[in-house]
Parts: sequence; C-alpha cells; structure tokens
Amino acid sequence: MGALHERTPARVIRVVGAVGAALALSAALSGCGIVERIVADGETPTPTPTAPVTPTPTGPDPVLAWECGQISALSGVAIRTNFEYQTGRLDEVEYVSRLAALQDAWVYMPTYDTAITPFIYDVQVQAAADPSGANQGYIDAINAATAACQEAGSLAVITPLPEMGG
Repeated sequence: MGALHERTPARVIRVVGAVGAALALSAALSGCGIVERIVADGETPTPTPTAPVTPTPTGPDPVLAWECGQISALSGVAIRTNFEYQTGRLDEVEYVSRLAALQDAWVYMPTYDTAITPFIYDVQVQAAADPSGANQGYIDAINAATAACQEAGSLAVITPLPEMGG
C-alpha cells in the first residue's frame, strides 16, 4: 500500500499537467485561426470609438422636484402636528416644541433658483410668523406653492392621513 500511495501524487500531477497542456494547445490553435483570418482578409483590428450616450431628461428639474418634496413633507408635518395636538396625542409642551422645529425647518430650508423658489419664500415668511399652518396667509402661500409645483410638472401632495379623515 505504501508504494501505491507514493505513486498517486506523481500520477495526479502528470494527468493534471497533460490536461493543462492540452487546454493551452487548444487555446493557442483556436487563436491562430482568428489571427490568420484577420491577416488573410487584410483586416486590422482597430477599435471603433462610440459617442457617449447622453440621457434624455424626463420629468421636472430634480432641484425643483426636491423643493416640491420639501413643501409636501413639511406641510405634512404641520397637518399631523395639529391633528395630534387636537386629539390629545401631544401635550402643550410637545406641540410647541414640534412647531418650533417645523418653523426652523421652513425658515432654514435650502432654496435654489427654480420656478418654485419664490413661492417657498412666501411660505417661509408665513411659517416664521405661525408654523402651525392655521393662519390664512400660510394656507394661501401653501396653496400657491402647491399649484406652482403641479404647473411645473412636479407634485406637492398635501393631504391628511386616513386616520384624520383624508
């Protein structure tokens, strides 16, 4: 048994070596056929440059869409905050704290130079005075901003949640 065991590794190495050599020879010969065909036909393998594909923009400007998304998000927070306060889910301290955070979010919201930006400025002025959204100036500014978003091809969705009757 000892002799058989000693010969096995050498035999495996020879078989693996023979298979490897056969594969290398096969790859070399198949490659030669391609080269011979290219040279025989007079072709030269030159890469063909392709122009980069420029994506066609669809939908609204992404910055404008972001601004409209902010209008939706912050308006949703105002609606939810008022609902939770009115239904007793928030006490006075929590309500005032959330309104202060909402006011900061509106006032310090980054703005850009889009068709929506002037409408956001109007909302920011109203939110600085009363972030709850309870005053008519705020309601008018939000409605105008929402309409401007929709006119520009973006969405600003401001609706109550189902539990609020929306």
